[in-house]
This record gives sequence, C-alpha cells and structure tokens, in this order.
Amino acid sequence: MSKSVVQVGHAIARPVAIRSVRTALAGAALLIAAVAFSSSVQAQSPKPAKSRAEETLDEWNDIGNRLVDMAKDFPEDKYDFRVQKDQRTFAQNLLHAAAVDYELIRSIAGTKMGPDFGKDVENPSRDVYKTKADVVKLIQQAVTDGADLIKKQGDAGLDKTVKLPWGNELAHVSYLWMIGAEHSGEHYGQLVVYYRANNMIPPASRPH
Repeated sequence: MSKSVVQVGHAIARPVAIRSVRTALAGAALLIAAVAFSSSVQAQSPKPAKSRAEETLDEWNDIGNRLVDMAKDFPEDKYDFRVQKDQRTFAQNLLHAAAVDYELIRSIAGTKMGPDFGKDVENPSRDVYKTKADVVKLIQQAVTDGADLIKKQGDAGLDKTVKLPWGNELAHVSYLWMIGAEHSGEHYGQLVVYYRANNMIPPASRPH
C-alpha cells in the first residue's frame, strides 16, 4: 500500500518539476534578452550637442523657411486676403516679418543691412513690393542674411551685447535671435489661419 502511494506521489511530482524548470528557463531567457537590449542601447551613444550658433541657426532657418515656403505657395490673387478688416493682409504679414528681421539684423551687425523701408520701418509698403515675386524675394533675403550673420559671428557673437532696436536697452545677441524666431513664429501661426480660411493646407502640414 505504501509503495502505491509513493508511486502516485512521484507521478504527481514529475509534471510539477517540469513546469518549474520551464518557468525558470523562460525567466532566464527574458533576463538575457533584457540585458542584451540594455547593452545595445548603451552602446549607441547620443550624438554630441551642436554648437550654440548651429542650434540658433537651425531655429532661425526652420521658422524662416516656413514663411518662405508659404510666400512661394500661396496664390498671388489671394495675397491681399485678410480674415478681419483690421488685420494685415497675407502679403503685409510677410513684409512685416521681413522688416522686423532686418531691424534685429542691423542691431546685431551694427551696420545698415537690407533695403530702406521708408518712414514705417516695420511695414514695407505694398506700393513698393507689388508682386508675389517681390514679397518672396524680400522674405527669402531676410532669412538668408540672418543665417549668414549667425554663421559669421559664431558662438562668440551670441554673447555680445547690443542695443535693442526698440527703447534704450542692451541685450545679448542670443536674445535678439530668440526675439526674431519667436516673432516670425507668431506670424506663421497667423498665416496658418489664412490658409485654413481659404480651405488650404499650409506646406508644412502636408503629408510628405
């Protein structure tokens, strides 16, 4: 009788032991995979940081080229479109963005750069920039001139202090470039609304 009990006990214990071994093996395999994955991630070192001037240039070009793409893309017969009567037109927004860019560029460079916009230095006249080609050329040139200045001055240039175009205050050049990118971003957002009001998709929002 006791022999039968022992045999039954062995029969029950054998599957339990097999399951335990399988569970242990599975856990070990997962642990090995996790360690291998972790080692692989650690082996892929992140790219080194760009220089401050390169990072500034990236931001300047990113928002500036978005405006350039819009200027090239928007139909010329809608260049005088505005959502509200007291707002700037599509063309006037681009002209204003370019003019403010040049205000900042002149302060940073310490020299006269860009066109003479007359009495209203922040709002070039449509009587002067009459065509789509005129507007595209101006905004494109403003972005290019700014980019060239960032590259020319490099990291050292960002730490220099210059007089702000408005008021009587000094500021670091890095701060002026931030103002320029932020200001262009504001007008980019406004022109996105102009696109949507015309049932159009802005270039940067289209599938690539």
